[in-house]
Amino acid sequence: MTIFPAPPASSPAPQENSDISLRKLLGTLVDHKWLIILVTLVAILIGYFHSSSQPRIYQADALIQIENRGAMLGLLESLAVGEQTGNPTAAELQILQSRMVLGETADRLDLAIRIEPRRLPVIGDFLINHGVTHEKYEGLAPDFLRTRWLESSDELGSPYVWSQESLRVSRFDVPPGREGRGHILRVTQQGGYELLHDGQLVLTGLAGETAQDEVHGYRLFVSQLEAHPGAEFYLHRVSRLAAIRQLQNRFLIEPRGQDSGVYQLRLSGTDREQIQESLDTLTGVFLTQNVQRQSEEAEKQIAFLNEQIPQVNEQLTDAENQLNEYRAQRDSVDLTFETQNLLNSLVAVDNQLTELALAESDLAERYRPTHPNYQALLRKRSQLQAERERLDAQIGDLPETQQEVLRLTRDTQVNQQVYVQLLNQRQEMRLVKAGTVGNVRILDAAMLQPGLVSPRVSLTTAISGLVGALLVSMVLVIRMLMTRAIKSPDQLEELGLPVYAALPESAEQAKLTRRIRPRHAKKPQDIFRRLLAMENPSEIAVESLRGLRTSLYFAMLEAGDNRLMITGASPAVGKSFVAANLAGVCAQAGQRVLLVDADMRRGHLHHAFGGQSEGGLSELLAQRIEPDEAIRHTDLEGLHYVSRGTVPPNPSELLMQRSFHVFLESMSARYDLVVLDTPPVLAVTDAAVVGKLAGTSLLVVRFGTNPPAEIKAAKRRLESAGVRLKGAILNGVEKPTKNRYGHYGSYLYAYR
Repeated sequence: MTIFPAPPASSPAPQENSDISLRKLLGTLVDHKWLIILVTLVAILIGYFHSSSQPRIYQADALIQIENRGAMLGLLESLAVGEQTGNPTAAELQILQSRMVLGETADRLDLAIRIEPRRLPVIGDFLINHGVTHEKYEGLAPDFLRTRWLESSDELGSPYVWSQESLRVSRFDVPPGREGRGHILRVTQQGGYELLHDGQLVLTGLAGETAQDEVHGYRLFVSQLEAHPGAEFYLHRVSRLAAIRQLQNRFLIEPRGQDSGVYQLRLSGTDREQIQESLDTLTGVFLTQNVQRQSEEAEKQIAFLNEQIPQVNEQLTDAENQLNEYRAQRDSVDLTFETQNLLNSLVAVDNQLTELALAESDLAERYRPTHPNYQALLRKRSQLQAERERLDAQIGDLPETQQEVLRLTRDTQVNQQVYVQLLNQRQEMRLVKAGTVGNVRILDAAMLQPGLVSPRVSLTTAISGLVGALLVSMVLVIRMLMTRAIKSPDQLEELGLPVYAALPESAEQAKLTRRIRPRHAKKPQDIFRRLLAMENPSEIAVESLRGLRTSLYFAMLEAGDNRLMITGASPAVGKSFVAANLAGVCAQAGQRVLLVDADMRRGHLHHAFGGQSEGGLSELLAQRIEPDEAIRHTDLEGLHYVSRGTVPPNPSELLMQRSFHVFLESMSARYDLVVLDTPPVLAVTDAAVVGKLAGTSLLVVRFGTNPPAEIKAAKRRLESAGVRLKGAILNGVEKPTKNRYGHYGSYLYAYR
């Protein structure tokens, strides 16, 4: 125990650097390590229970390749190069996620049927995930729970579904208006089942057989049923759209490599067998429709060519006839070399214009005129028409005979080339249709992945523990940063109060303390029975009080009397504990000590000595009893005390009477030390009255409870009444972390 003298007036207040602040921060966490550990363990248990109670999610995956090609006319392909902004692969991915593909998958597997086992509330999923079977739980469940199950399920048994029990339904048709509404399938004794809706029986049947009700429109086929009698399953028939959306939510597409055209498909769910079957079906549907779509494309091209070929053939025949007739009339006119070159150029341009016309007919069925492919065709046609006009201008300079022969020859050659090209393309499209394989390939078939996708019990448990530790640490740090309570002697010295003692928190004192609600009090209060100084003289707090006793001996030499007032700024700071035990250690040193309970409102010092409050100070000041009648002996030699007496209506007025002054004067002559325990300074004025009659006054400050503003207010109130505080006692100091408060840690030396 160390006495802390008041710092000189000129001494600057000690400033804590960032290192000390960091040590305080770490020290706060270490001081509350058991709270942090407890909260962390609770968070770990909550995280483990929560994650273990979640449905187990499995995942299947497959690998596909989408090639960037398609069956279209060669001219269309050439137009699309460098001009096409759309991505065929992206289009295929959108088709893969469309209702066309997912809907057919849902229809094939009848995914609109939803089955939900009935679980035991709160802990049901946790027990199921840990493999608890019906027989195991029946053996562990209390008798009253088993009786309750029997009463609630018509003597069939527990309605809850346990591990290794399952139900599979291949078909479930419900009447119009009952789609999406819940039904209950209950297992019966004979291995069959009964279907209930709104508590009414609507259907009965056996697994492996179709059960139907033609009148109401129910049809049910249970393909597999493994459950104890009485087990219940919730059965729903949802809409097709809801089934598709549910499948979309579980379906994921991830690219493998940049621009590789290879994609990994993932499908998750709670049913291990169903997700693999669903993904297999989905990829099969996608591949089939892709091949069909490519085949339909070839069929459309063939139909278009079959329509154009007869027309071009007719045009070719007419052109040949006209050319032959004109030559017969003109006696076989031949073309010059220049005219022949001009004819070749003109035929090439006309052939391209004809091809563009055919391509435009095909594009018009697919795209709007604003599409990039359509715009590319229009730009190329404009260029060819400009070239055609230039050639026409040159033809206009030829002789009339040459012009006519050139025109007829051009028509014949153009139609002939177009006709041959159309025949070749029709043959190509027939070959494409016969060997259509689509642009989608399944590289890896659907396969169920080992292990769980979720929940990740270990990770969730670890994160929960970490979050719990962080939260409680944040709360402790925020509380430390926001609190303004006194936590060090330096803070009291800055307020001008020398610290005469720092009393550590006593676990032994807590054992002597009880909480009661006196008849006259509105709130309960803590009282202590017997003195710590008598029960455990070697306790560290008692050792600190002995140091305080020595310090007071020298401090009271300057006082005019031997009276010591112990008070506090607010209730529950431990002033009565300090007053009573200080009186006890002084008596143990051979002094004659009188302890006076001057708190006539809520004083409880009589409990420490096993006495009654009646017949104490209030009766003495009211002159109902004599001083010798008020003074009581204790088990400790040399220690006497005066209880508070009966609670008077005017405690302050009684203390201001002359009789109290006379009583104290006489007691000072009879005893070596008179210790006065008073009410809190800020609550009532009693402490100010008593303090004027005591030569020495000490203020008890509770560690981590009293803020500096409260201490200032108490000091100011006493000084305004003419009472000078000698110093303070810092009570209830929590055992600090090693070296956390190095500048006053020496006071712990007494009990280390």
